[in-house]
Amino acid sequence: MLSPYTVLDLTDEKGELASMVLGDLGADVIKVEPLEGSTSRRIGPFVDHLLNGEQATEASLHYYAFNRNKRGITLDLESEAGRQTLLKLAETADFVIESAPPGRMAKLGLGFDSLKAVNSRMVYVAITAFGQDGPYAEMAASDLTLAALGGPMSLQGVPERAPVRLSVPQAWLHASSEAVVGALTAHALMIRTGEAQFVDVSAQTAMVWTMLHGMSAHQIQGYDFNRGGSDVQLGTMTLPIVYDCADGHVVLITSGAVLTKMVHWWVEEGIVPADWIDAEDWPTYERRLLYLEPMNKDLDQVVDAARRYVANKTKQELLDLGLREGVTLAPVSTLEDLARFKHLEDRRYWVNAPLPGGSQTTAPGLLVKLSETPMSVRQWPPRLGQHNQEILGGSLGLSKSEITTATGD
Repeated sequence: MLSPYTVLDLTDEKGELASMVLGDLGADVIKVEPLEGSTSRRIGPFVDHLLNGEQATEASLHYYAFNRNKRGITLDLESEAGRQTLLKLAETADFVIESAPPGRMAKLGLGFDSLKAVNSRMVYVAITAFGQDGPYAEMAASDLTLAALGGPMSLQGVPERAPVRLSVPQAWLHASSEAVVGALTAHALMIRTGEAQFVDVSAQTAMVWTMLHGMSAHQIQGYDFNRGGSDVQLGTMTLPIVYDCADGHVVLITSGAVLTKMVHWWVEEGIVPADWIDAEDWPTYERRLLYLEPMNKDLDQVVDAARRYVANKTKQELLDLGLREGVTLAPVSTLEDLARFKHLEDRRYWVNAPLPGGSQTTAPGLLVKLSETPMSVRQWPPRLGQHNQEILGGSLGLSKSEITTATGD
């Protein structure tokens, strides 16, 4: 779909997902790294046996996860030769994506204005922590501080303690996703007008975007969402939704018609006596709890019955039951569970990916399925400088000595 277009990827871990998605959509992505490699190459986990050898720069599985469908070159952008080479590449690029601090690329003579001067049809995307302007623009930030300042961290954890961090870094991934949307939107306009455009992506704003439901709730209800951990608030009461089962955990929502079915199951297995079936009007149980009406069976009794029912069943048994009976129940999948999940296998989601050093792994597949323009994995993550000769020597026609000067090698 994007096969006619070229992307210059100047990002590190803060933006590599954005360029990978464009690559998955068919664009020719050229990843530009310094001679020592992107900082993402130094983020674990690692292929341990490569760490101390000549292939140490290829050991990062983090780098490997976010850099498929890219060709890779090295350039010394601190040198005049390196900068001139990048400007030459920019002459025919359709997108440039960078994640340097605000003003950094402009100081090198490689900012939007400089690149626009050599290519007036380019879309230039800058991914930063707080955007290009404002009082926080030049502040550094980590995923933790972005989750805190962006709002999501306020909902993580339980109310009895301080908020906790998101266990898997998310801020830069959200920013990268928004960068893709911004890049394609700007490019669609460029096709109509022929004008270049600057796309300013703030990771903090991307995190605020994940809180749209919370912002609306505050406006409507007059109070913020509360941290509930693995529970949900039901009026003045707390309702668990995560339960221990035989081999892990399941999410189970005991309300309405679901609760009616479950009471019958509990009776069948002898967890509760038969008189429970008629003890309540179970379809309205949740509503009556919410309005503090008198109940024959209190919430603690219902939760205890649910706990005992799932305790000796496996996640797969409970998932099969939920699908068969139309019950809002699902296993909490671990990474191992996902790798074995038959639905993903049947949809041919996973791809076999060769790893540096000759081994293989199973990797997540493509973002979406397109019926007329299917996406594909055409290139596994490039080794450091793998395509220097192909791109710098072949496409740009640089001599070996010129390549050496431009790369700083």
